[in-house]
Amino acid sequence: MRDCPDKTVAAVLVPLLLVEGDAHLLFTQRATTLPHHQGQVAFPGGTTHPDDVDLTATALREAHEEIGLDPRHVTILGALDDLETVSSRFVITPFVGLVPHPYEWRASPHEVDAIFTVPIHRLVAPGTERQEQWDFGGSRHPIDLYEVDGHIIWGATHRITRNFLALLEIAG
Repeated sequence: MRDCPDKTVAAVLVPLLLVEGDAHLLFTQRATTLPHHQGQVAFPGGTTHPDDVDLTATALREAHEEIGLDPRHVTILGALDDLETVSSRFVITPFVGLVPHPYEWRASPHEVDAIFTVPIHRLVAPGTERQEQWDFGGSRHPIDLYEVDGHIIWGATHRITRNFLALLEIAG
C-alpha cells in the first residue's frame, strides 16, 4: 500500500457495465447523514483497513459494503492514476472493474442514498461537462463538473471520471 503519512489512503471502484450493449459507469449518491461529503455523487470506495491485503481489496470491500457487489462478480481491468484531494487530504487509487448487468444492487442505508448509472456517451456529449463558479466560505472558485439527469458529478469523482474518459479516447 502507498505510504502517505500526511494523507489518508483510500481506493474506489469505477464500475463499468454494459446495459443493452451500451457502456455505462455506475455512481452512488452518498447518504445525507454521513459526516463528510453528504449527498455528493461518488464511486463506491473508502479508506483502507488493516485486513485489506492491497488497495484493490479495499475498493472491492467497500463496493460490497456500499452497493452489495460481490467481489467475485468484478473483473478488475486496471488502476487509474492516483488522485490527491486538497480539502479532505486523501490520496485515492481508482480501480476500473467490469461488473455484471443486470445486478441486484443493495445500497447500504448508512452510506448510500442512491445508485445510478450513466451511459458513457452521455458523459462525453457536448455540454455535459462544464465549469461553474461556486462559493466556498465567501470565496468564489471554478468547479469543473458533469451534469446528467439532475446529478452533479464534481470534485474527485469528476476528476476520476475525466481521467477514465481520456483513457478511452486515447485507446479509441
